[in-house]
Amino acid sequence: MEEEGRVGSAIETLSEQIRQIRQRSGLTLEEISGQIKIKKSHLEKIESGDMTFLPPVYVFAFLKEYASALGIDNEALIEQCRDEFSIPTEEQVLRQLPKQPDTLSMFIPPQGFKGMLLNLQDAVPVQVLIGGGIAFILVILLLLAIFFNRGQESAETPAAVEKTPVETVVEKPAPPAIVDTTPSDTLGAAAMPDESTLAVKQQAWAKDISFLPKDPASPLSRVLVVRIVNDLTWVKVIADNGEIVYPGGQFKKDEVLRYEAKKKFWVNIGRPSNVELYVNGERVPPFTKRTIMLNEE
Repeated sequence: MEEEGRVGSAIETLSEQIRQIRQRSGLTLEEISGQIKIKKSHLEKIESGDMTFLPPVYVFAFLKEYASALGIDNEALIEQCRDEFSIPTEEQVLRQLPKQPDTLSMFIPPQGFKGMLLNLQDAVPVQVLIGGGIAFILVILLLLAIFFNRGQESAETPAAVEKTPVETVVEKPAPPAIVDTTPSDTLGAAAMPDESTLAVKQQAWAKDISFLPKDPASPLSRVLVVRIVNDLTWVKVIADNGEIVYPGGQFKKDEVLRYEAKKKFWVNIGRPSNVELYVNGERVPPFTKRTIMLNEE
């Protein structure tokens, strides 16, 4: 009776031959392991006849490789080991495969749109088809949204535009005079003797400002003086219904501006609380509206 744990005789024979040949050749297990790239522990088990350390297919492959490395060329013994491991040969595997039919049924693809879709699915991955479909739908929705928004804008534009009067410049005016405080004005008390009686002339800033027409014979008999008393503000003046349009601008504290007109001034002040107005030397009462008309009395 065979001793328990022992494997078939062909495997025992081959493992013993392997061990003896290796020892006679003076080769160590480390050298063989490095040569055939099989772990030393696996080689030890093969030489000891222990074939249970891995599934039979792997053990048989290692056994065959080990024998080949030592020059053992015994095909009959190798095939007996295969049988004892119950590993079928390639021919046996092919015989076990089901027999293929002699003729194949012909698949006739459907015609029309359905057939086109099937052909498209065969040529293009489903994920690409789905992604392309989603992208196409998004583009259509985006175009519709742009078209709808343009329609709304065109419908709302007439109501949204505020009608503002267009300012017409009749003639190119000279810039407003920014009067400094140096005594450079050629007009004095002798030239305009009545100007000295004006109350505003008692103030230091007004001493060198001409509040009356420079030429008594000039048709521009109205003089507007704008004094910036705080911070800065926008000032724009138009004389006599557009006959003279003075350029507007931002002016700072202590600047004094002088304008002339025949009869009246249209005045636009950005911050009314920051200015003082004088017409022919008379102080204009404080006001809060940004646009005022100063007519001839």
